Amino acid sequence: MSNLLPRLEFLAQSLFKKQEFCPHCNSKNFQPIASKYFSIKIQQCHSCQLCFTSPIYQPLLTSKLYDRLYAAEGSTTQIPSNDELTLLKDNYFQASDKYFGDRLQAIKLLSPGSKMLEIGSSWGYFLYQAQQHGFDATGVELSESRRLFGIQNLGVDIVENINKLKGRVFDVVYTAHTLEHFIDLSTIFKDISSLLCIKGLLLIEVPNFDYEEFGKQSLSIMGAVHPLGFSSKFFETNLLKYGFKIRGFYNSWDTFPEIAVDKSQQEVVIVMAEKVS
Repeated sequence: MSNLLPRLEFLAQSLFKKQEFCPHCNSKNFQPIASKYFSIKIQQCHSCQLCFTSPIYQPLLTSKLYDRLYAAEGSTTQIPSNDELTLLKDNYFQASDKYFGDRLQAIKLLSPGSKMLEIGSSWGYFLYQAQQHGFDATGVELSESRRLFGIQNLGVDIVENINKLKGRVFDVVYTAHTLEHFIDLSTIFKDISSLLCIKGLLLIEVPNFDYEEFGKQSLSIMGAVHPLGFSSKFFETNLLKYGFKIRGFYNSWDTFPEIAVDKSQQEVVIVMAEKVS
């Protein structure tokens, strides 16, 4: 029931609001490529290739959007009980959907150093494992309840927004299934670039919203919680502008970093880029 009010509010907004500019590049050079529920348009920007809902949901009657609405999106945001957390830690998170040991080993071999920033840390399970693999890891998490849980129960370092990190330098920035939740993408890549050292790695995973490739079946991933849609084309078009060179696209972390592809044809886009300027 906690999800119903925000979703109804989003549908109501779609009747009288529309997105006037691209939330990444501020261009007005976009056009609708699809619609949902008759009144919600999916726009694609011709300037930067970003796709986005029109309108982009702005909570008015509801507060703490991600603590309420996003809580139902699955185990990524579900805070474990004390017994569950103890079992996860005792088993080093293995045999759970929160295990990132193999991924972290691969990242460590590629990283120029040990300082890591994760954007979108939820309750800290990735940061905790990153520490176990020798990373000096810091996270950013909007949700207060999940941020505090990670700090208090896993002893990880999580701040509430990226502005708290100004002046710090990282060797790796990692973000998985986070950027699609942004309502304003205009500064995040500039902020990431300012926090990364030269030759530092940027690792991004997002749902693959390639409407040309997948058609209407991809529409389910966009809505109030996921207002933005990314494809390989978006990153090819934009990352160079922020000082990055793409080192590879991947269809799965199981193939990372050995098997790069020209274009992701799976449910996710995984991109590795290097800061070069």
